[in-house]
Amino acid sequence: MKANGARIPRLAVAFALTVSLVSLGEATSGLIGLALDDPATRDVVERSTLARNLQPVRFLGTVEITDWLLDRPQLTAALARHLHPPLEQYQIARRDDGSYAVNDLGSLRGSLRLVAREANRRIYLCQGQFRSLAHILPLTGNMVLALEYRDLPQEGLPSVEVTPQLYVRLDNLVARGVLRVVAPLLHGVIDRRVAKLTAATHAVGERIGRDPRGLYREMQTWSDIRPEDLEAYRRAFVVERFGR
Repeated sequence: MKANGARIPRLAVAFALTVSLVSLGEATSGLIGLALDDPATRDVVERSTLARNLQPVRFLGTVEITDWLLDRPQLTAALARHLHPPLEQYQIARRDDGSYAVNDLGSLRGSLRLVAREANRRIYLCQGQFRSLAHILPLTGNMVLALEYRDLPQEGLPSVEVTPQLYVRLDNLVARGVLRVVAPLLHGVIDRRVAKLTAATHAVGERIGRDPRGLYREMQTWSDIRPEDLEAYRRAFVVERFGR
């Protein structure tokens, strides 16, 4: 009886450990309900140097408009530059492999690609470098941005809420070693960049939601808008709403 009694706790412990390991594997194999099939993306999430659940962002729009803008990073970046001047140096250009080159006046430089998407959810991988702390500390590595978005109950114009999650994996061994010291400063850099992007998102949502035709007239004078993007905007937000 003693031997059997001793085996039962051991079996219970072994079972608990097995369940814990299985649960851990399930937790790291996916993000916001999407499978992490891309090895580089999975490595960032599983071995992140820094992880943040960012505050939800609410703005005028719908899930359909959000999808439309996310499908057109170049156009969305141009709208953000023109409607929110602090982002006027923010550039996105499509590459031949389907990824996007991102540059923000040299402080952020790298490539961006969509690695997973389903309804109302997307995961992006950004690879490159950024300079922080007044350009004193150059950092290289990868960043994963996960987005979930949903329509909010309507009270007047429709609104949408986007909930972002951020994972950063730094290449710099020195940076990882001193992360405890520089982490507050890095969080400050992230917060300031997120604040700029949030303000730009609000500006874009306001103009599309309240004055889509006026925005279209302005866009016709912008030299950095591709003709095909201008036509796509006209069809989506002028023709469909106003019939011409």
